[in-house]
Amino acid sequence: MAEFPVEALLDVWTGARPVDDEGDVYVYGPDEIAERNLAYEVPEYAPGLLLIGSDGGGRGLFVATNDPDPEVFLIDLGAVGTSDGTSAGRLSVLAAEGFRSIDSTEDARLEPADGPIDVLVTHRPGVKAIVEMRKLFHLSLPISAFTAADAHYPMVVLTDVYHAKYGEVINQLNMRYQCLAVRPHVSA
Repeated sequence: MAEFPVEALLDVWTGARPVDDEGDVYVYGPDEIAERNLAYEVPEYAPGLLLIGSDGGGRGLFVATNDPDPEVFLIDLGAVGTSDGTSAGRLSVLAAEGFRSIDSTEDARLEPADGPIDVLVTHRPGVKAIVEMRKLFHLSLPISAFTAADAHYPMVVLTDVYHAKYGEVINQLNMRYQCLAVRPHVSA
C-alpha cells in the first residue's frame, strides 16, 4: 500500500472536517483503508488508485496516490479496473463540505415490499459475484445457468420470498455488485 499523507483525508480522520452524517457517504478510517483496498483487489485491478470510502450506493470513492489534492472518482465496486468512473471533484473541496455533494443516485438499498417478492439479476455480474449470490441465497443453480442466460433480460433467481428474510443479503450484494432488483410477486 502506497504512503498517502493527503491533508484533506487527515482532516477527515481527525475530525477537523467531519463527513456529513445525514448523507450516505462513508470515508474509511486509517484502520480500514488497507483492508478495503485488499478486499476489492484495488492494487491488482486499479494500480495507482486508492479506495478511501463509498457513496452508500455501491460505488467506491477512489483517488490517485500520487496527487497531493487528488480528484475523487466514483467507480462501481463491482467494476474496479474496468471503469474510469465519474469525477466527484477534488478531495479537499469534498472534505471541506462534508462530502454533501456526492449523491448516491444509484443507491443499491431496496425498500421492503409488503408481500412476497421476486429477486432478479438485472445484469450478469462476474463469477465472484455469482458464487457469492449462490452461497448467500442458498441457490442450487449452477454457475453455467447464470452465464448461459441472455444478459439482455433480467433473470429471476428467487420467487415468492419475503423481503424480511432476504433484504439484508440483497442490499449487501447490491452494495458490491449493483446487479439485483426486486418486484412484487404475482401468483399465476
